[in-house]
Amino acid sequence: MSKAQKYIDDFKVFCRNNRLRLREAGDGLPIARAIGKFKEDQFYCNFETGSIGLYVTRETQRQFTYLNRKLQKLGCQPHQIGDFEGTYRVDWMHIPPVAKLLKIKKGAAKVKDPKWLKEK
Repeated sequence: MSKAQKYIDDFKVFCRNNRLRLREAGDGLPIARAIGKFKEDQFYCNFETGSIGLYVTRETQRQFTYLNRKLQKLGCQPHQIGDFEGTYRVDWMHIPPVAKLLKIKKGAAKVKDPKWLKEK
């Protein structure tokens, strides 16, 4: 197994364990994408140990500036910042609050142990 594949597998396992909305991007790499109005927001595998990448975009500069400040307070380290979009490096321990803020984390399961799924 190559080193890149190991990073991708670790990212997938982390997303599943933390109930993140895991999808496959157009290039075949896994991403965890948000829902709702800002569904372009996403976590991606940045091929670094101990962190993942975050991409966010907003419609206006004011919205992005507000979000940028909020993300930096939550521990996101800016990587590349533009007028309406930016990428960040997020350490593993800062991911849960960021995922909740951006609606990337799924809600709690409605049924803890669904018996109807297991019955034949």
